[in-house]
Amino acid sequence: MSTLAPPRPSPRTTASAGLRGPARLVVRQHRRAFQLLILLTALTAAGLVAVALWAGHDADVFARTGCRVDTVTTDACTRSTRAYDDSQYRLNHSLSVVALLTAVLSAAYGAFMAGPALARELESGTHRLAWTQSVSPARWLTAKLAVPAALTVACTLVLTTVCTWFSTRGTLHPLYWHDTSVYGTTGVYPFAQALCGLALGTLAGLLLRRAFAAMALAAAAQGIAVHVLQNVRGHLWPVVHGPYALARSNPFPRDAWMTEVGYLTGTGERLPMGTCFPIRGKFGDCLDSLGVTRRYADYHPKSHYWPLQLVESGILLAVAALAVYAAHRLLRRLHA
Repeated sequence: MSTLAPPRPSPRTTASAGLRGPARLVVRQHRRAFQLLILLTALTAAGLVAVALWAGHDADVFARTGCRVDTVTTDACTRSTRAYDDSQYRLNHSLSVVALLTAVLSAAYGAFMAGPALARELESGTHRLAWTQSVSPARWLTAKLAVPAALTVACTLVLTTVCTWFSTRGTLHPLYWHDTSVYGTTGVYPFAQALCGLALGTLAGLLLRRAFAAMALAAAAQGIAVHVLQNVRGHLWPVVHGPYALARSNPFPRDAWMTEVGYLTGTGERLPMGTCFPIRGKFGDCLDSLGVTRRYADYHPKSHYWPLQLVESGILLAVAALAVYAAHRLLRRLHA
């Protein structure tokens, strides 16, 4: 009796199965860390939703009292206004905490890649087992980076979606688009920040191959990159220059991000806003002696939100791409 031999898998099928193998191994190796990230994301999103709903309930209760924030006439209105103000403060403070958590997580992603995911494995030599199972060093590194990147993008998407909805809930103390708590948790910037942390952590892990040293280097590099970009953010897109009369109040939109204010002389020279402040009683004479004719303000309107986001995110992604390229080149040089 003859039997039919099973069909030989095609090269395409074998390659596909091989590509799934390293990724599955990464998930099994670091499943606890991945589960912790998912849990932290879910708890943060649920906490934001709970705070927003709580603040919305307090706002509805305050509206039914008939009291006004700017006019408090009775003790009952005083208590209601205080409760309403406290709930609105919690609303703003919660998003500030999440913005800080987002920045910390981006550094934690890099530290995870630098330490447990790469440096510890290179330090102990366990990576050689994967390389003897028909997995090349390049594919091994790609799987090490791709799996955490996919999970990071998914978790960041959940957080940014909730934060975008959350940032529109305040009424008493509205949040503006240029506030760090809004800018750092909405748009595409959080994605670029997280992926940059992963890429820098990958390079640090391959460079040092010592877990704690690589984790410290990755966190420091990510912190420096984010800090530098935050300081130059206002210069990443051309500002709008708006001169206005000395006697006129600020004519610009309330949500505009002012980057520079001061005085203009008749020749167009710019003077700082505090030029004549130390002089008491002769403020007008001081301005006249300097030839000041107008005030000016350089600002970003709300329409600059996306240009600034895209430029800053593009810089972070370019740094991430360079770090990944350098990591692959380094791996190829060390383990040809």
